This record gives sequence, C-alpha cells and structure tokens, in this order.
Amino acid sequence: MSPEFRSLGQINKTDGFSLPVAIFIIVILALIAAAMNRLSETGSQSYIAALLSNRAFYAAESGIQLSLIQVLDTPVCSCSGVSNISYTVTGLSGCRATISCDDSLIVGGETFCTVSSMGQCNGNSAQRMIEVRVK
Repeated sequence: MSPEFRSLGQINKTDGFSLPVAIFIIVILALIAAAMNRLSETGSQSYIAALLSNRAFYAAESGIQLSLIQVLDTPVCSCSGVSNISYTVTGLSGCRATISCDDSLIVGGETFCTVSSMGQCNGNSAQRMIEVRVK
C-alpha cells in the first residue's frame, strides 16, 4: 500500500525519525564550526604576539646601535645615563627603547661599558631586552 493511502491505524514506526537526526547533524556541524573559529582566532592572536615581539626586539637593537655610536666615540667609554627613544618610522611606530649605560666594570685596568636596551611595543604588551658589553 502506498504512503498516500495509509489509514490512520497504520502508523509507520520510522515517521518523525529524520527530524532528530537532522537536528543532531546541525548541532555537530555547529560545534565543528565553532571549534574551527576558535582555532583560527588563537592562531591570529599568536601571530600578532610574535609580530609585536619581533618589533620590540628591533626597537631594542636599534637603541643599542644608536647608543654604541656615542659610547664608542668617547675615549674612556663615557655613558650618558638613560635615554628614551620613540620611533616614528613605519616598521617601529608605536615602539620605544629605553637605553641605560653602566661603565662600572673594570677588568685588568680596562673599563668595559654595559649598554642595555629595553624595546617595548604596543604599550607594554611586547618587551625585549638586549645587553652589550664593549671596551
């Protein structure tokens, strides 16, 4: 007997089974989509953190290089104390370097300067420290 001609007394036991299966499949697909979205968001945040960390490193390195010009230009390795550099160039905009210099290390009668540079980008969210000793 065709389904159109069924009487009210002949109800098939599979009627209504497809609705719960469809809802179950939709829920599973929604969970998979949410998990993939979360994974993508985490990857983006990791990329941004790595980018800011690299920018902070280059800000600190630039600060060291700028201060070494001054330190090596003097005969007794004189240091000018602490200086702050705020960068306006495209790659380092929003970054700054705080440079400190200490000439208190004396070995064998020779004075060594310790130049430190703390690079910071995006406020304090990314920081890198570089330290160099020169004679």
